[in-house]
Amino acid sequence: MAEFEIANVVGMVTYQQELDLSALAETFEEQPEINSVTYEPAENHWLQTRFAPDDTYVPFYRSGKCSIVGATSPEHFEETVGRVNTLMRELLEFDYEPTAEIKNIVATAELDSLPPLETIAIGLGLEQTEYEPEQFPALIYRGGDSVLLVFSSGEIVCTGLTDLDQISSAIDDITEQIETLSV
Repeated sequence: MAEFEIANVVGMVTYQQELDLSALAETFEEQPEINSVTYEPAENHWLQTRFAPDDTYVPFYRSGKCSIVGATSPEHFEETVGRVNTLMRELLEFDYEPTAEIKNIVATAELDSLPPLETIAIGLGLEQTEYEPEQFPALIYRGGDSVLLVFSSGEIVCTGLTDLDQISSAIDDITEQIETLSV
């Protein structure tokens, strides 16, 4: 099983009503559980907030949704959803349970050594890889639902998945493939 660290958990909460972002911004300014509020409709169509105590970024959208960005684990995501929903329930006075869903988990892993990225691109198959060092410093590998970035430093970044077992499997898979190219 691959060892990896979670860099970011991103998810969405859906409320069953349109949000008045201007009114929310004013109300949020008075809430102790919110560290910062930015609403500039001429520049952005969303309300930007940061929730205490860990400064998690939570943008709200007029459509009745909010994102949670920067959670450090699925548990941290769920805990932040609870804090956001507690506040929103008081403000919007709803009695339903809003839908919350993790949309992406970004994870990183390290390889001790690897062959040149050109060798990896050819070995993994040019139909699944992109490697243009003039454009981007990592090899991009598309495997199923995941996208893995492989840097010459040995760092691997996995994105596009929402399940920790799938992330582990994707990292294991690419690590094994790269190790066979090293032999």
